[in-house]
Amino acid sequence: MTMQTMLANPLASIVLMHADDLLMLGHVQSDWTGLAPILEEDIAASSMAQDDLSHALVLYQYLAEEFDLDPDAIAFDRDPADYRCCNLTTVPDEFDWAVSMCKRWLLSTYTKLGLDRLALVDEGDLGDRCARLRDESAIHVAHLGAWMIRLGTGSTESNERMQAALNLLAEEAGMMFEPPDLGFESDEGFCCGRGEMFDEWATLVGATLSEAGLQASFTLPDQAARGGRRGEHAGHFSEQHAEMTEVRRAEPATAW
Repeated sequence: MTMQTMLANPLASIVLMHADDLLMLGHVQSDWTGLAPILEEDIAASSMAQDDLSHALVLYQYLAEEFDLDPDAIAFDRDPADYRCCNLTTVPDEFDWAVSMCKRWLLSTYTKLGLDRLALVDEGDLGDRCARLRDESAIHVAHLGAWMIRLGTGSTESNERMQAALNLLAEEAGMMFEPPDLGFESDEGFCCGRGEMFDEWATLVGATLSEAGLQASFTLPDQAARGGRRGEHAGHFSEQHAEMTEVRRAEPATAW
């Protein structure tokens, strides 16, 4: 089979968008290694970045086995327009810890819900793979959610910085729910429904924000709205993609 065969497969597109989110987020967040505000979070941030990369690999390996491809080629050799990650993954945080924290929390909550749904899919060993991943994903959500509350209810400065980060990211967050393929009929391609998943995500996020004394408004975009899920990436994606694939392009035989 070819890469294009995989890209044209509806289920593969869903798996790919989660894998690409995790790959890009793990790559971006690894920049914080050694730079987090306290040692506890330095270790936690690095650990979560490693988890994101390893979870991406598990999903790429599933696709590689299904479509007779090299998982490294799937991860690094596609054209930028063939990546299915949402733009939120690569929004620059400019080494602002509040932006980094909010972004990881929003994406981790979304990813956990996606893995919950994929764990129910009876297609090869995809369900088993995602069932294993969602336990670690739940730990990420719990850890990051606790910090959202801790910082939101901390000092006036910490609350204001977290609120400013949410204001920056809230509009982009809805595009996590962009369908990776307009060919999906209604919401069936999202296993349990795009609208249902958004409502569950918004409820979970809203509960944490309320406890943290923070506010944000999230909107489910029109299904026709185009963004990173269908290859229309922001400039910051291109920069991160070029950096991430630099070694692979210089040494094509390099193993991930």
